[in-house]
Formats: sequence, C-alpha cells, structure tokens
Amino acid sequence: MPPPAPRTELMPSERVLVLLSCVLSALGSSLLVATHALWPDLRSRARRLLLFLSLADLLSAASYFYGVLQDFSGPSWDCVLQGALSTFANTSSFFWTVAIALYLYLSIVRALRGPRAGHLLWAFHIVSWGVPLAITVAAVALKKIGYDASDVSVGWCWIDLEAEDRVLWMLLTGKLWELLAYVALPVLYLLIRMHISRARLTLVLALATLIAAFGSSFQYGYNVAAINSPAQLMREFYNETFYDRTSDYLSDFSLTLLWSISVSMFPFGGFIGSLMVGLLVNKLGRKGALLVNNVFSIVPAILMGSSEVAKSFEMIILSRLLVGICAGLSSNIVPMYLGELAPKNLRGALGVVPQLFITIGILVAQIFGLRSILANQQGWPILLGVTGIPAALQLLLLPFFPESPRYLLVQKKDPTAAKRALQRLRGWDDVDTEMEEIEQEAEAERAAGFISVVKLFRMRALRWQVISVVILMGGQQLSGVNAIYYYADQIYRGAGVNADHVQYVTAGTGAVNVVVTVLAVFVVELLGRRSLLLLGFSICFAACCVLTAALVLQDTIAWMPYLSITCVISYVVGHALGPSPIPALFITEIFLQSSRASAFMVGGSVHWLSNFTVGLVFPFIQEGLGAYSFIIFAAICLLTTVYTFLVVPETKAKTFMEINRIFAKMNKVSEVHPEKEELTELPPFAGEQ
Repeated sequence: MPPPAPRTELMPSERVLVLLSCVLSALGSSLLVATHALWPDLRSRARRLLLFLSLADLLSAASYFYGVLQDFSGPSWDCVLQGALSTFANTSSFFWTVAIALYLYLSIVRALRGPRAGHLLWAFHIVSWGVPLAITVAAVALKKIGYDASDVSVGWCWIDLEAEDRVLWMLLTGKLWELLAYVALPVLYLLIRMHISRARLTLVLALATLIAAFGSSFQYGYNVAAINSPAQLMREFYNETFYDRTSDYLSDFSLTLLWSISVSMFPFGGFIGSLMVGLLVNKLGRKGALLVNNVFSIVPAILMGSSEVAKSFEMIILSRLLVGICAGLSSNIVPMYLGELAPKNLRGALGVVPQLFITIGILVAQIFGLRSILANQQGWPILLGVTGIPAALQLLLLPFFPESPRYLLVQKKDPTAAKRALQRLRGWDDVDTEMEEIEQEAEAERAAGFISVVKLFRMRALRWQVISVVILMGGQQLSGVNAIYYYADQIYRGAGVNADHVQYVTAGTGAVNVVVTVLAVFVVELLGRRSLLLLGFSICFAACCVLTAALVLQDTIAWMPYLSITCVISYVVGHALGPSPIPALFITEIFLQSSRASAFMVGGSVHWLSNFTVGLVFPFIQEGLGAYSFIIFAAICLLTTVYTFLVVPETKAKTFMEINRIFAKMNKVSEVHPEKEELTELPPFAGEQ
C-alpha cells in the first residue's frame, strides 16, 4: 500500500482569498437569480441562459465555500460529495458559458427565431446539465474523486492523486471543457463582431488564408526550429561522412565551421529570398509567387530527407540555403497577399495569421524534435524532410483560390478579373465601393509609376514609412528574441529542471508562443496595431531588465532561477503580442501598390540581416558580457517603444488610401510631384465619409 497523501497545510491568507471569491461569486449569482424572479419583463431567452449559468456558479461557490472550511485529511464521504458537487457545477458552468455565446451567434448572425430557438434551449439543457452529470456519476462510481492533498486546490477534494489515470479524469472533470471554452468564446465573439461590421470571413477567404499560411509561413517556423534538436546527431553524421571519405575525422574547428555554415545558410537564404520578392510578385502575382516558392521547399525536403542515404552533408548545407530562400520569400509574400485579400476590418486579424503559423511551425518542430519521436539516429532525416509536405499541399490547393484583386486591377489592368475575385472573397455581388477604393489606388499607381528600392529611399513622400519599416523590422530581430531562446535551456536547468525534461519545457514555451499569437489575432482589431507594438516592446523591455538582475543574482538568492523562468515566459508573451506579428502587417498597410513590393524587399532584408547579425554576434557578446548582454536588448526594446509612441500612427480600420494621407501629412507633402515621382495628397474618393 502506498503511504497516505500528506495533509494539506492551509495558510490563513489562502482561506481568506478563497472565501472572499466564493462570497463575491455567490453574491453576483444571487443578484442575477433575484433579477430574473422580480422582473418578468427581463425574462428573455438569452437572460434565461444567464440564469442557468448563475445557478451553476452558485452551486460551485457553495461547494468551494464548504471545502475551504474543512481540513480534509482523506477521502471521507463529505470530501467525495464536495468534490462531486464542484466537478458537476464547474463543468456545467463551462457548458452554459459556451451555450450563451453560441446562442448569441445563432440569433445575431444566423437570425435564429421562433420554435427552432426553443428547441435549441432544450438541447442546451440536455448537454449543459446531462454531460456534467454523467461525467460526475462515472467519476464517483469508479472512485476517481477523493482527497488530492494539493496546495493548488487549497484543501478541497477533486481527483484522487493515487489514481493511475488521474490526468484523464482531470481533463474530463473540468480542464478539457475549460480549454474548449477558452477557444470557442473568442472565435464566436470574432464571428459576431465581423457580422456586425458586415464584412464576413467567407469560406473562400478563410481557406485561402489557411492554405497560404500553412503552405508557406508554417515552413518558416518549422525550419527555424527543426535543426536544433538533432544538432548533435547531425554533427556526428558530418564527422562520420568525412571519415568514410578520407579515413580521418574533422578537427573541432572544421566541424564547428561546417555546422555554423549549415545554421547560417538559413538566414542568408532568407536575405536572398527577400531580394527576390519584388521581381516575383510583380511578374507572377502574389499567388503565382507563392506557387513558385514551393520549389524552394520541396526540392530541399527531398535532398535533406535523402542526405543520410547519400552520405552527403553538402546536400544539407545546400538545402538550408534553399529553405532559407523559401522563408525569405514567404515571410514577405504571405502578409502582402493576405493583406490585399482582406477587407479593412479583417486586415489586422488575417495579417497576424502568418505569424501564428510561424509559431505553430516552431511548436510542431519542437514536438517532432523530441528524442522519443524523430530526434534520434533513424528519424532525424525524416524530421528535416517533413517541410516538403505543406508545400506540396499548397501547390495542389492554392491554384483554386483568387489572385489579389489589387494586383489584378492595379498592375494587370484587368477590372473584370479583379471584380470577380472580390465577389468570390466577399461572398456577395455588390463590391462597387471597394472597387472604387482600389481604383483610387490605381490612380496613385499611375501618378507614381513603379517605385524601385532605390527610388523608395529617395522619395520624400515615403520617408517616414521607410524609416518606420527599418526600425520596426530591426527592433523585431535585435530585441533579443533569439538570445532569450538561446538562454532558455540554461535558465530551466538552473531552476532544477532535469536535463532530459528541458526539451518538454521548451516545447511548452513554444505552446505559450502559439496561444498568445492566437490571442493577438483576436485583439489586433480591438486594441490596434500601435497599442500592441507599445505593449509588446514594453513587456520585452521590462523582462530583459529583470532577467539581467535575476541572472546576476541566481547563485546568491535561491528563488532567482524561478524569476528567470518568469522573465523568459513574459518575454515570449510580449514578443508574440506585438513585435513578432505586427511589423509585416504594418508594411502591407502603410504602402500602396506601386511601392509595396519594394517596401517588403527592404523590410525583409532588414529582418534577415538583423537575424543573421544576432546569430553571428551574440555568442561573442554573451562571452564578453554574460548576463549583462540583455541590457543591450533592453535598450533596443526601449528605443523602439519610444519611436513607436512618437511616430507610428494607428492604422486600424482604415483604408490604404486613408493611411497614405496620414503619412502624407507627416512627410509634409501637399501636392503631386510635377515629374510624377512622388505620391502626395489625393482627392477624396466616393466611398470615404
């Protein structure tokens, strides 16, 4: 028999906080119940759903109130009863919360009325009371509920920690439904808000976004992280291959040099890809450029996957260059393509999707890169070759979706094709207002002509736009994000994480990155681009400052390593909110069609050169300054925050022409250049209020 679980020691402060929260929850629920009872005129279906949620919360508060007052020492009958009541009430509460959101979506967006709404209410009752009741009865009957001896639960009862399948029952009795609620609520809210704003996320637009982002942006993130886990195995492969050829092993310097070249080929390829953007998007279109870009993914995937069989590390080095070119092209073309497909009220949300898929790619590479999956002697070539699968899917599916309407009208001079593409994307035939706005951009194109990179830097009318792109893209990469990940493993080990478990913690950090980027998708149209940049860089600045102090003091103060972990996660959260997703979106919005491709070439070049510089210089900075190296990154975060606050305007819910007028005033340009070299103040168009 295993020893009994230790008795939980409850601090008075813990009791007070939990009791206070129970009282407040019970008070709020009681007020809603009383309102429903006293004012019959307020008994609408939506408020009735809120009543049932209040009843579930009231039962939950009562069970917690009893639990925190009892010092349970084992699975007594009242412990099981309290655990069962709280399990049922909490699970029911999650279901009723989603039911309210779903009802609002169906009544507002789908215009659900009459008997069907009444039938839906009965369905909500069956699911929101029945499913929690069935789960609770099963948990009690199978003796899964008991005393958990957990400081987290402040003494009350939930799932018995001695049960072998306790994780499964923790998910079934609350955590799974809680997670589903957190995912479903923002999605339903966004759908309702988009409907109110008229522009809808149609199936065509949604699928085009997902295919473009998964087929291109995902690969960028995947190839950033895929090479990290099998690094030691690949270095051994390099050495053994060289030995098979020459009967001699590589020197430490030569092996390090070869590996450094393998790693640095990726950002170097990204830089080359950025220089190719303008040529491809102007000649082939946005969609056509993405399709051609798949060649730079499928070919290296085959080469890397067969490199071990071919006994050639040169194939890996060449492949890293090619997938770098793929990443350099995709990191610029996908935001441009999606920004030109999206209506103005969805442009921010869809503009963040590429960064979301980059973070998903990183997370998938970290999961596949676990030693128990593919980061082993047999699996590492497969790990590198997986990158070709998204490219193949995009090559098959993307041809069925529209080209950018702006490209078709402004550059191809084909209004019929542009209108047809807009109608498919919007889901309705009346697109005249948006066509007029694009026509205004076409007039600007004719006034300005094609703007090359050289001309971009010379034009006074684009001065602040170019400066902003350089600073934001440079700040994104020079703010220390790569250094944070470099230091993360050391920080985790310093906090006592087992060396074999660090890979799981790193994957957890990647999951945090994904979750926060999902959050950014939903809040970018609420808070705006400028606010997210200010918030994100400010969090990164604070995290770098505190992390410096924590690293300096970690050997003298016992809890400092835990503060370091908090700083790492805080930095990841801050960077995922603004500095990671917003700059590429910003380039799409502040440049018109004539200069957008060249602007992405500039922004992409700054991005990849900064990335390459940090990878090259940071090891020397870290060796010379140690923990104090983060002071440099803190200074860059601070300077970027100040610049954003003083210069960068808000672009939320504005057309490209409206944003152009804001910058025309900043650049103090009031008329069209007589030689048509500058775009300045433009006449108002019909759709503008």
